[in-house]
Amino acid sequence: MARLFLRCMCRNKTFQRTFCSQNAQNDPPVFQPGKVLVLSKMSRFEFEKHKQPYLSEDELRRRLAARGSNYEGLMRRHKIHTRNLESVTEALRSHGVEVKVVQKHEYTPEKVNWADVIMSAGGDGTFLMAASHILTRKKPLIGVNTDPSRSEGFLCLPKEYSGKFSQALERLLDGKFRWRWRNRIRITLEGYKVSLIDPVDLDDLELGAHDHLGPHRDYRYQSESDDERLLHPSERSLDETETTVLPIRALNEIFVGETRASRTSYYELSVDGRRWEKQKSSGLTVCTGTGSSSWSLHINQLTYQSTREILRIVNEETNSRVSVDSDVINRVMRRYNNSLMFDASEPKMTYTVRDPIINGVFSVKNPRGFAKRIAIRSRCWDACLAVDGGFSFQFNDGAMAYLEILPEDALRTVVLD
Repeated sequence: MARLFLRCMCRNKTFQRTFCSQNAQNDPPVFQPGKVLVLSKMSRFEFEKHKQPYLSEDELRRRLAARGSNYEGLMRRHKIHTRNLESVTEALRSHGVEVKVVQKHEYTPEKVNWADVIMSAGGDGTFLMAASHILTRKKPLIGVNTDPSRSEGFLCLPKEYSGKFSQALERLLDGKFRWRWRNRIRITLEGYKVSLIDPVDLDDLELGAHDHLGPHRDYRYQSESDDERLLHPSERSLDETETTVLPIRALNEIFVGETRASRTSYYELSVDGRRWEKQKSSGLTVCTGTGSSSWSLHINQLTYQSTREILRIVNEETNSRVSVDSDVINRVMRRYNNSLMFDASEPKMTYTVRDPIINGVFSVKNPRGFAKRIAIRSRCWDACLAVDGGFSFQFNDGAMAYLEILPEDALRTVVLD
């Protein structure tokens, strides 16, 4: 399904590269959709039912109880999601809007093209999935958090509208909103037969569709002969080196590294055209302004404990008397952590080298920084390039990835006034 979706999008002229006005943020707030496609999340209850379809309700209840999960609790959350999803569809239809509701496996290019507006009904994960396949600035994406007590919904409309979407819709129809552009990362791969790389759908992986120990193993050489499999990338025909733009955009972040987290990732990195640096680490993350308050922040943020210990050492090493009371610690900690985040509309990325190895052979000059363009050459043997935690692409020894932010890739979202 993942392979079919992405390849269909490559062929679709709607998603060809288009250059848009830099003044697009000044577009008038007009919202008059005729057709809306709603991407609904798969609730945990639906997930369990889908994963174990052979179980009766009573058997599923006992199986969940054995794992420490509560059947009634999952059913209750499912009903909350369903009720809020219905409030979205009923409000739209009451205004004469044609609505289609799909889940991820039904979220096809044809249906995306059919709609004037895409809406996500779930949390941030559902929003990210919806965003990844919108490759035109013209199609807005609006998120509704259907279970605000269990999901932060940072990318969605305010929680107050979760069960009262009709109120949000009235504001949209009345033009009481602003367009907000969220920049995204474009990924260009270069290497041996990279156009044949099949993406792994990480949700399908959770459902057991792939071997959890090596999700890319089935795909790595599926189009190669036995002799080709034994060749190092440097020995392969240069005629078969390809360059392809992945038909998917990263709204939050990209992770590059070995598929197994316990293995060291080896790669070369060049930031904004500067010299290449060989690095070994636990992998590399690259995020947008949207993603700067997510995984990237959690990797880099200072904790209260670390801030307190740093201030104590500063006092000891400089014979200073900087206060280390809770107020000072919290202010220093917040100021540093806030500096890690930037606005979603800023045309830049921030990269983080996770757990860099620094010794007599390897070093990392800047384990974190901002960038306009990033180039990565893989020296890994079972690695992946994962986009927003949804799709993963094989990225093994010799393959190159170029990451950049282009204005035509920005995602159109809304902010209610």
